[in-house]
Amino acid sequence: MKFHYAVMTLALAMLAGSVQAHGLWVAQRAGQWAAVYGEGAEDEAYDPVAIQRVEAWREQGQAARWHSEIRAGQWLFVPEEPVARLALRFDAGAWREMMDGRWLADGQAAGAGEIRRTWRLLRYASAVLASSDKPALALGLPLEIVPLKDTLALRKGDSLPVRLLLRGQPLANAKVIGDFINDDQAAPLRTDADGLVVVTLASNGLNVIQASHAEACQAECTTERVVHSTTLSFIVPRLPE
Repeated sequence: MKFHYAVMTLALAMLAGSVQAHGLWVAQRAGQWAAVYGEGAEDEAYDPVAIQRVEAWREQGQAARWHSEIRAGQWLFVPEEPVARLALRFDAGAWREMMDGRWLADGQAAGAGEIRRTWRLLRYASAVLASSDKPALALGLPLEIVPLKDTLALRKGDSLPVRLLLRGQPLANAKVIGDFINDDQAAPLRTDADGLVVVTLASNGLNVIQASHAEACQAECTTERVVHSTTLSFIVPRLPE
């Protein structure tokens, strides 16, 4: 799949910010589940072609039927049957980190100065859309936050243990942001030797937990390094009035 259109669109939106800190998450927009790209409370424009892969599951673990729609440049997930979990993969393209601190899209770096290193930015999002009494299973994302409680049975201020997995294995000493939407500048939490960390829920509405990991490119490399960013999102249900 070609991503040159996505890179051009993202470049316009992100040159002024810290592109490596942007994340992808799932939220509701006008009653529809949408892929949202940005950092903190700021959403950014993106080309939906950058969404590489989408998987959805029913409560019992079977693949769920769904389709997508594009409205005003935003990718929407439309389930055709009840969906409990959703996973997205997003390629934000190749970038060059310049010696002067700028991050430039690969196609815009020619003649711009000395390059410190090259990066590929890969973004993942998992979402809990329905409550379940079964333990959450890993969905197979390259970097993934797995909840160890039923997220939709919790309230603001409750503790949620999660495990961070890199290619299916626990990732130790990784940074985790417990409230990526409202407090992304807070001091990050750190996973323990088993990839575990306990997050305090920040909202009785949308919660987005984020983690990231940078590493040398492992395979099929067009850049020196890769930054993985992943989120776990869910909406705490409103209490009955």
